[in-house]
Amino acid sequence: MAGTTPRYDSCRYCKRRFAQTSGPGRKKEYCTKDCRGKAQRERDGRGQQHARTALPLGRRIAEHLQALSAALLEAEYDGRPLEELLRCAGDVSREVEYYVAAAVQDARNGGASWDQVAEAARISATTARTRWPENRVRERLKRRAAERSAVRQPPAPPVEDPQAAEGNPLSQSAERASVKLASALSHLHRASDLTISKVADELSLSPSYVSRILSGERTPTWLVLCAMVELFDGEPEELKALFESAHGLVAPARHAVPDAVARLQAALRGLHLAAGRPQVGVVRKATHGALSTQEINEILGGEMVPGWEQTSALVTAMGGWPADVRPLWEAVHYTFLLCVDPEEGPRRPPAADPESI
Repeated sequence: MAGTTPRYDSCRYCKRRFAQTSGPGRKKEYCTKDCRGKAQRERDGRGQQHARTALPLGRRIAEHLQALSAALLEAEYDGRPLEELLRCAGDVSREVEYYVAAAVQDARNGGASWDQVAEAARISATTARTRWPENRVRERLKRRAAERSAVRQPPAPPVEDPQAAEGNPLSQSAERASVKLASALSHLHRASDLTISKVADELSLSPSYVSRILSGERTPTWLVLCAMVELFDGEPEELKALFESAHGLVAPARHAVPDAVARLQAALRGLHLAAGRPQVGVVRKATHGALSTQEINEILGGEMVPGWEQTSALVTAMGGWPADVRPLWEAVHYTFLLCVDPEEGPRRPPAADPESI
């Protein structure tokens, strides 16, 4: 019986032709073990060079994963419906899978062997090679990029008055309030002598989320804000006006007299807190004579309701914008105008004409 003609292939490294093995099983790609080793060392060298020059694949995914986790936490604190909670959790779960694949690829690009990857993942090297081959990871990340590009931002709500939307005054006011809110929280945090890790433990939040709140990168929900301020031995009501402005909320224009006054005074104390609670003498100097030390003490102490010129001067001296506080001041005086003079008492309807009875 005549022998079969051997099949020849080219070595992937040295390009020399060699006799391919016959029978079942994986075919050889290199003519010798020496060529296979040289090819492996070159691949490792390219991976190390790539790792030195390219941004790690997992870093951006980790940053996005942090944002998704924060969104899930806010949804939980807000008491959102189960459907929304599960959707947020699903987003986190998918992003975790993408991150793991990217982290493995980063390690491989940095020169890690499959044995090292397997040890870190607590699986066999064969399983690691099968689960995270470079071509499959690349396809996963392409799929992730396609999914993210398919997401569209929701359209902006219609604006009734186009002129009112010019310059986005609401967004500018919200941005200013967010900065002031973060400044106030940071001041309370520094005064509390609590570490970020301790705050996170007490509030059942992640340290990174607490850090982003204190830096102004995230605006907390009202429940989180209250818990954080109370932990710092502060008064949440002092920051309510800043919180509402930061979220673009418009407070009702009509309040009972005590409520309207309390909201204005709390807002002024909140601005004082956001400014770092400067000494009254420093604030008085910044008002350029518009307010005395006694008047500032009485206003911040809740003993005096200032006029608009005084309010404007005080807000400016504390680094705020008078226009942001104007609605609260107007609410106070609008409420006063609706009040009945206590000396006159409520007006009675005119007596009926006896002849008409």
